[in-house]
Amino acid sequence: MGNTPSEQERIFREWMRNQLNENGIRRYTDNAIIAYCYALRTTCHKMVPPVAGNLFFISDAKEFQRVYKDILASKDYEQVNRENGNGTFGIAVKLYQVFLERGSLGGAPDMDAPFYLKYNSASKSGYNRDHNADFNYEEVPMTPMQCIFYGAPGTGKSYKVSTILEKEYPDKQERDSHCKRLIFHPTYKYEDFVGCIKPLLSLDKPLDYIYSAGPFTSLLKDAFSHPAEKYFLVIEEINRGNSPAIFGDLFQLLDRQENGKSSYAIQNVEVSSYFSKDPGLKKLFAEGKIWLPANFNILATMNTADENIFVLDNAFKRRFRLEYVKIDFEGMPEKWTQEYDTFAGRVPLTELFAGTALEQYVNSLAREDRLKRNWPTFARLVNYLIDKMNRDIIAQDRPELARIPENKKLGPYFVSSEELNNADNFLNKVIFYLKQDVFTYSNHYMLDSYEEIYLKYRDQGRDLFELLK
Repeated sequence: MGNTPSEQERIFREWMRNQLNENGIRRYTDNAIIAYCYALRTTCHKMVPPVAGNLFFISDAKEFQRVYKDILASKDYEQVNRENGNGTFGIAVKLYQVFLERGSLGGAPDMDAPFYLKYNSASKSGYNRDHNADFNYEEVPMTPMQCIFYGAPGTGKSYKVSTILEKEYPDKQERDSHCKRLIFHPTYKYEDFVGCIKPLLSLDKPLDYIYSAGPFTSLLKDAFSHPAEKYFLVIEEINRGNSPAIFGDLFQLLDRQENGKSSYAIQNVEVSSYFSKDPGLKKLFAEGKIWLPANFNILATMNTADENIFVLDNAFKRRFRLEYVKIDFEGMPEKWTQEYDTFAGRVPLTELFAGTALEQYVNSLAREDRLKRNWPTFARLVNYLIDKMNRDIIAQDRPELARIPENKKLGPYFVSSEELNNADNFLNKVIFYLKQDVFTYSNHYMLDSYEEIYLKYRDQGRDLFELLK
């Protein structure tokens, strides 16, 4: 039985550390070893279709040779190799091939590595047989993601973020070690996000104080410790907390240069001192300044329909790329699109809405074979009503009438598939929302109290689509 992937990677790392040139100096820096191993673990996933997964699953030279031929034959190889570390993947694959063919005692050839992975002979802490040098940090040029995904509730914003993370790190354990996910809320503070000094209580020792790092700081330290690997800070509901206050002085770091590094460093003694406790990072933060490296990514979601939220000012939003996640019912899993009993009714929908404001739209859905007694149809009709009511207000030149914000619309994943299968849960989740938040000031829809609506459609089993007549 062969080695596990993690064991195989450990042996390969050790082999690279033991490769010396004619002067007895290590051939590969720590940054290079990190970058090559990262490339072998993740890069094959980025080809379409993926040629292989984590290459450390392969420990047999003949089997690897077959996979290597497939990699070189892939139409995406040149582009993926160029875009992921300026050729780092190609070098890593060749090195791993040599390692498998020659064994752990064999020597490695010279490779023309990217400049930031080459050994710096001018370094005062050069590598040799008798001295293990301090970690020599070199910024790896990347294009970091700094993006806020926004839209109506239930459009799949968090799912979109998860898809990005899973593509970068298909292995869950590896993904968890490179990503931190948190949620902002009204009582969330800078100290929770970045860190603060806290008392350390002990029964047998006097009172002491320590710096307790927040999720931002701990992930940033990992990013500096492994400059060739990507790290992701995910902030859910970024506008439910006071984001400018939570970021505080870190706000200055959000401006990035073309190489991905923060345009401006800031003086932050607490964070830099925390980093300096690691011997490998001590020299890097000797001046007490911190910045965001190119491998530190920030992804956030923002539900624009939430009430009682903090408004993100333009200066804050300008430092992020904003991406609208639209409402799209196409391609939803069957558990959301099947015709549950919750939507059952005796009258065909074309007949039910004949002579109403929805008649033309319902008929068009029928012609497209998209008119069904299911969740997508119900949500589409609600969203159409919102647009029509707003258009009517504009057409009638009635500014005194309250328009319904577009972000009040129903997204495809506003409700879970389990709630669709239970009329009581559906009423409490969706109909209550429509009554309280969407058609609050409507003179035509849901005029009864919620209690009356609940009794009619829960206890009497009335057709839910009647609510939209």
